[in-house]
Amino acid sequence: MQTQTLYYTNPRLLGCDATILAIEQGSAASSLVLDRSVFYPEGGGQPCDLGTIGGIPLGSVVLEGGKQVHRLSRRAEPWMVPGARVALVLDGGRRRDHSEQHTGQHLLSATLLRLFGNATKSFHLGAERSTIDVDGPFVDGGCAQEAESAVNEAIAEDFRVVTHLCPPEDLRSFPLRRLPPSGQEAIRVVEIDGLDHTPCCGTHARSTGELRLIVVTGTERYKGMTRVEFMAGNRAVDHGRASAKAAREGVKALGCPLEELGAEAGRLASRLKAAQSQVRALVKARARTEAGILLAAASAKGEKVPIVMGFEDRDADAALEACKAIAEGGRVAIAASFPESTVCVIAPSPLLGLGERLAAPSASLGGKGGGGPAFFRATFPERAAMEEFMGLVTINLQN
Repeated sequence: MQTQTLYYTNPRLLGCDATILAIEQGSAASSLVLDRSVFYPEGGGQPCDLGTIGGIPLGSVVLEGGKQVHRLSRRAEPWMVPGARVALVLDGGRRRDHSEQHTGQHLLSATLLRLFGNATKSFHLGAERSTIDVDGPFVDGGCAQEAESAVNEAIAEDFRVVTHLCPPEDLRSFPLRRLPPSGQEAIRVVEIDGLDHTPCCGTHARSTGELRLIVVTGTERYKGMTRVEFMAGNRAVDHGRASAKAAREGVKALGCPLEELGAEAGRLASRLKAAQSQVRALVKARARTEAGILLAAASAKGEKVPIVMGFEDRDADAALEACKAIAEGGRVAIAASFPESTVCVIAPSPLLGLGERLAAPSASLGGKGGGGPAFFRATFPERAAMEEFMGLVTINLQN
């Protein structure tokens, strides 16, 4: 007996009762076959629906060997046996989101094909953003903006989304955007009121107006094609709100009109890059100056032990520069950045094999990191562990 697909016949249904036809008990979770289901199984680029069956959360819904299998997130209750009735409760928010993204994909794909001749080759419905890969000319920012405007005009027109089942309808009567899958007895054709006709097994909105908004968030070259990233429906609306909030905050922080926000941010980014370059140069210069003083003092005392440095006000990169300057002077250097809980060790020669010698003592104190023959770096959970490690390294590398 086949599972009755209520997600097709009544896509707005959020729950129902069903009879268990078969059950498979795994070591950690169970799988059910039901006489009917409100849960769409994974397929057509769309993730499966989720919800609960008999109060147990669903892990996934898949098609296996022509059967729709509902995989629970844990083992079924003892009373869940073939013939038992169970309550199905659909996660309506997830269904609506997936339907919005899938309908948005149909509309965007049809628009890219109509405007620029770019045919869609694949679709991925992501947790935050979705993508389609199209062939043909590269879809640059200007083309993406034109396509976005066109699809939102179609949303404003509120075209109906209609599903045809072939047979009984004649598949040849539809101007399909792409060929249907082979080997299937019945083909579902999703029509956007004359704008698009596509064979598809997914769930969709009832009309383009339900989407409210589609936003193309980016394009990039991908395996000889163009990957177009987009959001539709609630995702697009939330994205718009977040973008507007960020723009208001940017205008307030930079003290410029909204229309000048991008240019002002670009100018500040250039200044910041130049300032960071100057800071890095100053950090290196300071490290070389301090290294000269420390190396001279150690030489005057005839000391052979590593030079150890601990910094209360420097980050790990500054500590690393201090180590490099000491090592360039021919001595082993150990430097700690206490604010970032990081210890760096550099030797003037790879013969010391720092990575192998220091990995075990570092791990024993909770350090996470590693290195090579002449370099080692690790981050520690607390200052006491850092100081103990530095003491061990100093003794280990004296000779």
